[in-house]
Amino acid sequence: MTTNNYRDFKAEQQAYKDLHPNTRKQIVKMTQDFIMQDGVAIDSETGEIITDKLHVEPKINGEVIKGKQTVDHLAEHQTAHGGFVFAFFEAYRSMNDRFPFLSKSDLARLMFIGTYVSWQTNHLVYDNGRPINKKKLGELLGMSRNAYATFYKTLIKNGILTESETGLMVDPSLFYRGDLSNAPEQTKNLQYTRIFRKTIRDLYNMFNGRSIKKLSVVYEILPYVNFNYNIICHNPDEVQQEKIIPMTLAELAQKLGYADHRKLIRALREIKLDNVSVFGFFSVERDSRKKKVVVNPAVIYAGNGKHLDAIKILFR
Repeated sequence: MTTNNYRDFKAEQQAYKDLHPNTRKQIVKMTQDFIMQDGVAIDSETGEIITDKLHVEPKINGEVIKGKQTVDHLAEHQTAHGGFVFAFFEAYRSMNDRFPFLSKSDLARLMFIGTYVSWQTNHLVYDNGRPINKKKLGELLGMSRNAYATFYKTLIKNGILTESETGLMVDPSLFYRGDLSNAPEQTKNLQYTRIFRKTIRDLYNMFNGRSIKKLSVVYEILPYVNFNYNIICHNPDEVQQEKIIPMTLAELAQKLGYADHRKLIRALREIKLDNVSVFGFFSVERDSRKKKVVVNPAVIYAGNGKHLDAIKILFR
């Protein structure tokens, strides 16, 4: 941190230690001259402590942020879309592999449920803080009685929901709302992104009945979205743009279990909010299989705000 030419090295060391494990790995990858041990930088050749020659930026909500303007801009973006919850997932592992017991419709419902977790306690609550019980959750989801009974039983059986004396609780390794430094231990080695509460809820309410399964793709693509640029790629935790390997539409279709990439592109194009697309496409070739996909940051976004405006422009 730099203030009137004074740097708080202890705070910078703590900032490094508080970074997500995947982010720390990227910092180490980007240098060949020093190593970090417990927040202290050590010259790999001489053994000299060189922390005072480095600079680790302060963080907000677990993210490394540069500059007050960027912080404010990101905060405005978050507020405009109803605030966010952290959605956790395993890097490169598909949601279908992680939740083989959930249908596509169930995945969409699970994402919707995640927007109702309480601050740091992970209870299910309305925005005014009132608890959401089993009956009220069914009403929120808009499911038939029999379908909801089956779905609820599946969530309880697999530990996604827990019935406690204080109310219904969601597994925090799936969704968490609060400062990441206070997140439970089981989230530490997981990747995460922000999902925006109002946007996800508005999308959910636009779909009903059998069409709800179309919305599952928003949740399914999370493990493949680059956290800085919102492009779907093979190495979503890569921070250097020249090293990012975009995933083609055909490759994404294979990841998500679509036999025909054209069905996937139709599904992606159908998902809109206020007539604005959730997924954007670009290509330098005529072959539709080679199209690349970018996700609207009004729905999900994990970056620190530096590239936010550039991504938003694509969806105007």
